[in-house]
Amino acid sequence: MPSIASWPAKSRSCEHFLQSHAGTGGPAAKGNRLRDLNPNARLLIVDDCVANVSLLRNILNRLGFAGIETVTDSRDTFARIEAFRPDLIILDLNMPHLDGFAVMQQLAKVIAHDTFLPVLVLTADATAETKRRALAAGATDLLTKPFNSSELFMRIRNLLQIRFLHLQLHAQNEILELKVAERTRELNDAQSQFVAQERLRAFGEMAGGIVHDFNNALMSVVGYSDILLEDDQMLADRETAREFLKIMNTAGKDASQVISRLREFYRPRETTDVFERVDLNEVIEQAAALTQPKWKGQALAEGRTIRMELDQAILPAIFGNAAELREVATNLIFNAADAMPGGGTITLHSRTEGGQAVFEVSDEGTGMTEEVRARCLEPFFSTKGERGTGLGLSMVFGIIKRHEGTVEIDSTIGKGTTFRLRLPALREEGDAAGNEARKLDRSLNVLLVDDEEATRSVIMKYLTGDGHRVVTAVNAWEAIGRTQQTKFDLLITDHAMPGMTGIQLVVTLREMGAKQPIILMTGFAGGGIGPRENPLGVDLIMRKPVSRHRLRTSLVSVIGE
Repeated sequence: MPSIASWPAKSRSCEHFLQSHAGTGGPAAKGNRLRDLNPNARLLIVDDCVANVSLLRNILNRLGFAGIETVTDSRDTFARIEAFRPDLIILDLNMPHLDGFAVMQQLAKVIAHDTFLPVLVLTADATAETKRRALAAGATDLLTKPFNSSELFMRIRNLLQIRFLHLQLHAQNEILELKVAERTRELNDAQSQFVAQERLRAFGEMAGGIVHDFNNALMSVVGYSDILLEDDQMLADRETAREFLKIMNTAGKDASQVISRLREFYRPRETTDVFERVDLNEVIEQAAALTQPKWKGQALAEGRTIRMELDQAILPAIFGNAAELREVATNLIFNAADAMPGGGTITLHSRTEGGQAVFEVSDEGTGMTEEVRARCLEPFFSTKGERGTGLGLSMVFGIIKRHEGTVEIDSTIGKGTTFRLRLPALREEGDAAGNEARKLDRSLNVLLVDDEEATRSVIMKYLTGDGHRVVTAVNAWEAIGRTQQTKFDLLITDHAMPGMTGIQLVVTLREMGAKQPIILMTGFAGGGIGPRENPLGVDLIMRKPVSRHRLRTSLVSVIGE
């Protein structure tokens, strides 16, 4: 905004402008030609000097323009642009409230990127710096006062010609796009329908597989918990009960991975991923045992004999998710079994090479052509016909990439296939330290918000077991009331809650002045809540189900050591 001291200079500029144009005639013939070229041209004058505005309107009328609007208070510029929709803005620079530079900067934000709205700047300041600033701010052309009507006419004519040429080209592009769209619509519709049907079929089959795997995981949870609940003697046997609980815990973690499959394709590692020290050989042995009904029992029922050989060397620990890596090994073993219609041997081989843990799954099956080998990691690509969804290997690729590893494939027709996975060894000073379930060395006053009683109970037991004091709320409104009564060191809230979501709660609390760290829990795999975005005042996002290890790590992350 110019200072009051600069306004007298502005007035002198107005007087000079009036004196230089007093009695100036307009080029009527040129005005008629311009009017013929652009009969509907609309010009908007933005200038706080009423005398300037009056003279400019007079000159433009004589040039043949009838569609003229004026703004003498620059703060009204954008409302007038919205109502009038000009083809050209004639703008003064030195104005109170919003000067010409500020008007152009805001104009660049509100005008669509594909819209060309020329701005002709009129200024008495002929310095090179002013010209540079005006053009940098968004001016299309600049005319220095005083000027004659012929020069003004020429500048306006050129800018309007560019404006209407742009509109004409834009209209032609729209017509061309409509014609192209009309010509290709039938083909696209047919292709889209076919693709949609195929993907729906594939997703349906994948959903069936997810249900199958999820039910298998739940079988361990339900079965072992039934045994413990119905047999008091077995429940009293601490060693047996602990073993059953360990199996149930592993099954529960695996189940949580199963239901997240739909988001697994090529997803990068997120801060919410629970990675820990993993013994890859142990994962391999578990996968071999878990898949035995497939490669042994089912194969024998089909008249095939498949043998499993484990060739394992001592491996360094890796940093990863054991459930995901078991899923990788399981998928590769299943594929190897399917690739041997006449039976054969599946070899699971592990070794250390170049500071990496290497895991190979080899079969003696039919092998793959080069074309199939090149495409086998693509989603929905399958050579199994109706028996396959084309999703298993793509998820293998996504999981290994997320573990910062690589997938190599060797295959020979008639001799078999080897999938080779290379995973980085655990860096003890880095990853290992980050893997420890560190606990805070002080007690926190925590507000826990979740509408699900089971979740509240588990998280509350985690926290109180580590010495923290916990106050619970069943919805966002109750949580807001709690914060008015008590000062909390930390807020942990669910996202999907009736009435007000967790993010809405966070926004409300931040607007009320809440400064404490906030952790958002969610069971959704996405939903616009990017784990690295930490949106709207959220300090950290935890994906459900939440383990004690993950909760402890999260507290250290947001509170500090």
